[in-house]
Amino acid sequence: MTEQEKRIEWLERQLAQVRAFIDRDKLRLENSPGDRAYKLSLSSWESHRDELLQDLRVAQESLRREVIQLRITGWRLDGSIPLRLLTIIASRFNSVLGFAAYHLRYGSDPKRGIPDEVYDELDVRLSGLAHGSTRLLFAGSTAPDVTGEAVLEAALLHIFGILNDSTSEEMQELISHIGIRATRELCDLLKELEKRNIGAELTWPYGYTREIKWGGSLSSVRSALQKLSIISKIKPEKIILCGTVSVLNESGSIILRSAEGDRIKVEYNRQQYEHVQKYTLGMAVSLPALKYTIRDEVLGKEKSTFKLITE
Repeated sequence: MTEQEKRIEWLERQLAQVRAFIDRDKLRLENSPGDRAYKLSLSSWESHRDELLQDLRVAQESLRREVIQLRITGWRLDGSIPLRLLTIIASRFNSVLGFAAYHLRYGSDPKRGIPDEVYDELDVRLSGLAHGSTRLLFAGSTAPDVTGEAVLEAALLHIFGILNDSTSEEMQELISHIGIRATRELCDLLKELEKRNIGAELTWPYGYTREIKWGGSLSSVRSALQKLSIISKIKPEKIILCGTVSVLNESGSIILRSAEGDRIKVEYNRQQYEHVQKYTLGMAVSLPALKYTIRDEVLGKEKSTFKLITE
């Protein structure tokens, strides 16, 4: 039995106990209709039942699909949400995941929009709307690709990393994996929340054994937006790198030896591994890549990293 199956079994046991307490308090109220203590007890148990039912549904859904919960808080959000706001949030969130997935697979942003086949593979859908301020539940496909990994999972790991990492260098590295378009869409989502004074918390039960979380308040939204607004101004340059393959690492990098004898490290994402397999040691190659340049204002130096493009 998996950890998630054990959790479902535990939730079902808890739910059965709570329902028994609800039946008990209802019977007490029938005999003593005006008893305030019984009314408070019944209300408390019914609220707990609703929470357990929601947790059980998410746990059951997680056996088949990735489930991401976005909890948003604001003066107009009490378990419901204005339709226009729901449309904006869902559209932005879908675009963040779509652009991130495309960049992870091909190493660059799409020339136009996100292809239908990427959206079809992610299969992200609004799974539910629940109380607790307002909780939006999104579910997406857990089907692995040729690398044995679901691209949605990879996109989420990078997005949570960007939101939670505090140093600009770590964020720049993560952004180079999911791309500028995904980062800007994430910025736009945060801007929509901030201008409406809405706080947010993003939660993802990763791997059934632990939970990854970001945020929880309006200040979390503002802090993330401030960091991302600076980083997302990076403009990568598309170039061609020529040389001989001297090192091939399955961990995600190719080392080229240029005609001048320089060593050039070209990184790639796991989703690009199938493409990288065609290269061999000693092979002369011309690799399309994105060049990301980071400037250290303190030391007055620039550092460049290169990401493989496989479109």
